Amino acid sequence: MPINRFLLRAVPLALGVALGSVAVRAASPESASQPPESSKSPQPASVEVEVRFIDDSSMKLKVLDIQLELVTKYGPLQIPITDVRRIEFATRTPPEVSERINAAIGNLGHPDFQIREQATADLKGYRERAYGPLLKATKNPDPEVSRRADDAVRFIQNRVPPAQLEARDWDVVHTEDSKITGRLSAVTLRVHTFQFGEQQVKVADIRSLRSASGIAAEEVASAAPAPANMTAFQNQFGKEVAYTVTGAQPGTQGTGIWGTDVYTLDSSLAAAAVHAGLLQPGQTGVIRVRIVPSPPQFVGSQRNGMGSSGYGNYPAGGFEFVRK
Repeated sequence: MPINRFLLRAVPLALGVALGSVAVRAASPESASQPPESSKSPQPASVEVEVRFIDDSSMKLKVLDIQLELVTKYGPLQIPITDVRRIEFATRTPPEVSERINAAIGNLGHPDFQIREQATADLKGYRERAYGPLLKATKNPDPEVSRRADDAVRFIQNRVPPAQLEARDWDVVHTEDSKITGRLSAVTLRVHTFQFGEQQVKVADIRSLRSASGIAAEEVASAAPAPANMTAFQNQFGKEVAYTVTGAQPGTQGTGIWGTDVYTLDSSLAAAAVHAGLLQPGQTGVIRVRIVPSPPQFVGSQRNGMGSSGYGNYPAGGFEFVRK
């Protein structure tokens, strides 16, 4: 049977159209720009920290860097920022600051009295950064230089804690289960602030850094055992204290509480912590308590298996839990 010439022409044409359709779909912008769901990796969350600067100011920031490189004698380590609890930063003096300090020390013996006075004031302003060079300058054979250097040293000693005057050669990074000594390679940290958005913070300007978990761990380590109640803090409104507390068992003798959210000062602290939902009965944890003025009426309630009673005004004040 003779082959139909139309079919001979139509089959290649149909195959071409089909293959072209596949090629168009494969190269479509939508499919090219949308990677498979499995290939998408979630962006790491920023880490909230408290940074203390060398001028003793502090600020809460979010660190946007994913990891920090710490150069140790065993080689560089890449430490995820999420693992960092605390960093004690080495002493870093930027070269331009060192030049200004050395220039000011050179001017302590200047013939012009006003220049000598200005140099002394400048050196006092550099605080611990100028401390080491000033100690050396106290041994200068020029009596005017040594006298002014000694005056600046005493000024700094009276205003800066002794521990901060010791030169620190190494950065110390604390994680949950280790303490690692080395030198951070970063010159700046990429951070986000509520007031100013994304910024670069110079490592040389930072004294220490604590993460939220690091602050909590330090608080646990330093928290004193809780007293039975807060009657020792009468009228000390605004005062905050942290304690280690074990949640009371419902019905235990001596666990009376009065109020809801705000409790009378003579309420059991262990029972109030359970009533407020901070601890389970028998659970031990760190709580933070704030002394507040007494409300017109303490309202009783039943919460978390623990009952509290109502009470009238308690003039000496009450307490509430500080929730993070």
